[in-house]
Amino acid sequence: MKGMWTFLQTALVFLCTVAVAFANEPAKEAAGGDPYAAVYYAWYALITIILLWGIYDSFFRPID
Repeated sequence: MKGMWTFLQTALVFLCTVAVAFANEPAKEAAGGDPYAAVYYAWYALITIILLWGIYDSFFRPID
């Protein structure tokens, strides 16, 4: 179980780092893009973490 917890913490730190890096990208408004498009990566990362935790909790977590 310690290995799984370490993996989840590592994945969480990695996803948060990537989400913040993408959120800091400058908006491409000259091409008619959405000025908040870069922030969507942060939301996608949060949704991905919640969905992955739900899948783990539903299918892979041992019943105590």
